Amino acid sequence: MHKNLKTAFGERLKEIRKAKGFTQERLAEVLDISQRQLTRIETGYNFPSVETLERISLYLETDLKDLFDFMWDKEYAVLSTGTNDRPVFEVSVNDDVINISDRYKKYAKLSSKPDEDYLNIENSDKSMLKSAKNINKPITVIYKNPDGELSHIKTYYPDGTIEVAMSKEQVEADKIRKEIKQNLNKLGDDINKLNYIKLASESLDSREKLETLKSLIKGIEIILGSK
Repeated sequence: MHKNLKTAFGERLKEIRKAKGFTQERLAEVLDISQRQLTRIETGYNFPSVETLERISLYLETDLKDLFDFMWDKEYAVLSTGTNDRPVFEVSVNDDVINISDRYKKYAKLSSKPDEDYLNIENSDKSMLKSAKNINKPITVIYKNPDGELSHIKTYYPDGTIEVAMSKEQVEADKIRKEIKQNLNKLGDDINKLNYIKLASESLDSREKLETLKSLIKGIEIILGSK
């Protein structure tokens, strides 16, 4: 699942562009925009105008609903905006210490800054709870993996409670769902493969379906062994 609408749209556009055989340079040319503009759209920094959306649909021969065939995390989008003057920090779990003093400058209306300018990642829960208590406002921390991908999200409250807004397990499950959806899209109209996937899903809840699946897998192994 994508973290916001612009990122989700950009990745979907890139996926369709490649499937249609367009290079970024060629699509930018027919859309009458610069390649830099298209890059910023595909990477989620910009969102196309209505006119550009119409041209994208026309030249890629794709319905608008297909361009928006994706999932995006509305909860993440709300959290990451700092709604109601709530401080929101993005930190890497790969860093030992994070300097958070500059990050408080955008929240100048807050009554005070944290006692410590540096956040020790190993003790981040304790440090952020202390900071939340000092400024008497919740603080949301978006933790990223070393590769920049979302790891998990926590919100720290002045009363000492911690809310896991998005767990590592949820993030991983979203990745798996995205991969499954992409694989299903690639299968297209291959009814045999789709039926096989359906059977695999049903076998999670049915012993009978599981035995049928085992038989099919055995047959596949025999076929592959004969090649």
